[in-house]
Formats: sequence, C-alpha cells, structure tokens
Amino acid sequence: MARIGFISDIHGNLEALGAVVVDAEFVGVDAMVCLGDVIGYGPDPGACLDLVAQNCDVMIRGNHDEAVIADGLGHRFNPRAWRSLEESRRHLEPGHLMLIESMRAKGEIAGLQLAHGGFTSKRFQYLYDGEAAAASLDALKSPIGFVGHTHLPAAFIRRGDFSVILSYTLQPNTEIALPRGAKIILNPGSVGQPRDRNPDASWGVLDTERWVFQARRVEYDIDAVTDRMRKLGLPEFHALRLRAGV
Repeated sequence: MARIGFISDIHGNLEALGAVVVDAEFVGVDAMVCLGDVIGYGPDPGACLDLVAQNCDVMIRGNHDEAVIADGLGHRFNPRAWRSLEESRRHLEPGHLMLIESMRAKGEIAGLQLAHGGFTSKRFQYLYDGEAAAASLDALKSPIGFVGHTHLPAAFIRRGDFSVILSYTLQPNTEIALPRGAKIILNPGSVGQPRDRNPDASWGVLDTERWVFQARRVEYDIDAVTDRMRKLGLPEFHALRLRAGV
C-alpha cells in the first residue's frame, strides 16, 4: 500500500467530492480514508455518504456526523450550523444513519493513526497550531497521524525528543518530504468547505515508500452547490463562504 488518499470535511458538497474522486483516480491511490464530517452545511448529505462509502476503506466519524445520530448535541454548534444539520437529517435515509453509526471514533491504516480532531480524549479538539497539537503528538503511537476538523491543510512536526513543534500551512499541489524518526500530524484540509482562502477542494496523498505528502487542490462547480443550498433554504452565509474559501 504505497499511496494512500485522505479526505475530510466534505460537508454535503457533492460537486467537490466528485471532483476529488476523479482526481484520486487520475493520480492513483491504493486506498482512501475519510477523516469525518461527511455531512453538515451542504445540500447533498446522503449522496456524499453513498460516494464516501463506495470509495473509502476507512471512515472516521466527525462531530457533524455524530450530531445527527446522538441526541442533545445542538449546544455544540452555532445556530446556522445546527440549522444545516437539522436539514441534513431530514434528507438521510435509515441506511445512511446506520452507515454513520458504523464509522469509527478513531482508526488506523498501514500503521498510521486516524482521528477527526486529535488523539487525546478530546476527540474534537481543533489543532490550529503547534501549541494545540502538542498533546496529540504526545498521544500519537505511530510516526504519523492524520486529522481533519480545522478545514486547513497543515503539518505539525516534532523531531526526536525536541520540544519544538514545527507548524506548516501546506501549499497547494506541493510535495513535502517528511523527516524520518519524527512525530507528525497531517491535515489534508477540507473537500467541501476550505477555510484557507482557497475555494478549491482540498485532499491529501501520502506516499509511504517515498515518505512524502501532498495536499492537492481541485476546482469544482461552486455555483451548482450554492444554487441547491439556496433552493433548500440553507443559511446564505454557508453558500457565500464557499466562493471565498473561508
């Protein structure tokens, strides 16, 4: 298993997910991992769940996924996000809910650890910087761990016993060489709602033979998504932010 693809934070954006699946077929991957939040915000939660299930070998459950199968989690979301989740729930069939139930809280593939937010008991922690990533790096049992949740393509690297954590924002379509012997957390960014001011769908590829990682960016039809969001009466803010990449 030399090349592994990583997707996260699709958020009901079928156009973005479809573009990423095509790109993954183009570059070639041996396995695909979903790091969570397939639903929420966007207009096509069920279709996105179906496509993820067809293409992913491992599926991690995100906080938006969990919210539609667990009661009493509305307080964890702002009103616009919760309104979108309630709309998502209306469009999901029983099989979709069973699929979310089957997703793992944390996982592993090829000796790599997987989570949505982090590797401590705080499952949905946001790893925005090296300070926030420190505890997850401490808890990491493998050389590399993968997370999503922040919607930002990033790398956190701690070499050997040094306490300094190097934090990188990953540049589009640029391979980075991963240092051997280091502890590393990688984030492939968001497929369906990027927040790094680049509206293109973001996903990642790890080459386990060459020990390099690339955050790839893919254009997709944003207008088609925002049109459907408006027809469903979803919050306008979530439509506008797709074009701005925030």
